[in-house]
Amino acid sequence: GFPAGFYLIAVVTALILLLAANTAFNGFPVLGSVLAQDRYLPRQLHTRGDRLAFSNGILFLALAAVAFVVAFDAEVTQLIQLYIVGVFVSFTLSQTGMVRHWTRLLRTETDPDARRRMMRARVVNAVGMVMTGTVLVVVLATKFTSGAWIAVVVMVVLFVLMKLIHRHYRSVELELREAAEEDDGVLPS
Repeated sequence: GFPAGFYLIAVVTALILLLAANTAFNGFPVLGSVLAQDRYLPRQLHTRGDRLAFSNGILFLALAAVAFVVAFDAEVTQLIQLYIVGVFVSFTLSQTGMVRHWTRLLRTETDPDARRRMMRARVVNAVGMVMTGTVLVVVLATKFTSGAWIAVVVMVVLFVLMKLIHRHYRSVELELREAAEEDDGVLPS
């Protein structure tokens, strides 16, 4: 019974979805590069392309998006469950990380003005963490059987996969180090 409100909600929702999708395509390649540098993802994601962007990360994200669209027959009502969980997990984790960041900085800061600003920022991030965490819990509780469980399973699989990649890089590093030490012992100086 309130058409203007309906259109306002539709426009605001579209803007939020656009912002979150843009953030993913801007943020994932950089995050993938950092994780690849720390050996939690394949090293190819750390490479910059000709245009100084992390092209492999952009291609990986685009292929993953295509795979999800194909797997779910582009059915928005199914895809939105994955999207909502992913967005609110990332929002909650980033707010949690910022609370930890400000807490760590506050331990060593002595300037009262800087401390006040940091404490204010920590409160803002703590409120954001609680709010996004609450939405995440509500979404998981209400939409779990509607497909939100898939996002949780995918996150667990990705976590395990990243740990396995890291273990592989560590074992290769140890093998190379042992081989280099053996070569050093055999070669005359």
